[in-house]
Amino acid sequence: MNIVLIGFMGTGKTAVGKRLAKRLGWKFVDVDTLVEVSAKMPIAKLFSERGEAVFRRLERRHITRIAHGRHQVVSTGGGAFVNPKNRSLLRASGTVVCLTAKPSVILKRVSHKLKLLPMLLGAAKPLTRIQTLLEQRAPAYAQADLTIDTSHLSIDEIVERLWQQLSPHVCKSWQYLLAHAPELSHRYGGKYIVVVENRIVASGDTQLEAYQHAPSQLVQKQDAGIYYIPLPEESLTAL
Repeated sequence: MNIVLIGFMGTGKTAVGKRLAKRLGWKFVDVDTLVEVSAKMPIAKLFSERGEAVFRRLERRHITRIAHGRHQVVSTGGGAFVNPKNRSLLRASGTVVCLTAKPSVILKRVSHKLKLLPMLLGAAKPLTRIQTLLEQRAPAYAQADLTIDTSHLSIDEIVERLWQQLSPHVCKSWQYLLAHAPELSHRYGGKYIVVVENRIVASGDTQLEAYQHAPSQLVQKQDAGIYYIPLPEESLTAL
């Protein structure tokens, strides 16, 4: 299972995604960052030198790979979910959450970096451009499983709302984690653990180490979760 964050730029996808991933003990994946790394240049430069078509092709390639992973919180670019193939892959990989905000709020949040945003670069009236793009993307965004308006919410408030909505639907291993949080914090604080339904099958200092210690037949065939266990002094705010 993955949690996929979609929505327009400036709605909080990256900040919320990082905070939520830490709380879950999952991996945070930013599609735009992956594109920049693979292209070896910022997205604005990629658009200007190689065109949007190249950017979208790289974006689709990374989304295809991400969709086959598990226990990820994925932040997508504002236009990624508009593509039907991307949309199908992302919806099949887990719960899709759309973060929205009023056009005026979005403009205020991104006004300091307009030159770095290809979709707004050169727009004589950025607010009008934002409104137009939001209208164009509305049918795609409407297909999300959950929508949260972030216009008047802090990052912590957004994460808390997501938590309330999503936690009942997370795998059995997460329910076990919630039920035993205090005792796990004292025994495994600062480490990652692999949980299969109602038991711990491995632990490690990193996600990779914990996964490598786990019996492969259990992790592959059953609903397993890899989670970070906070230290006792962190547990009240981390879980």
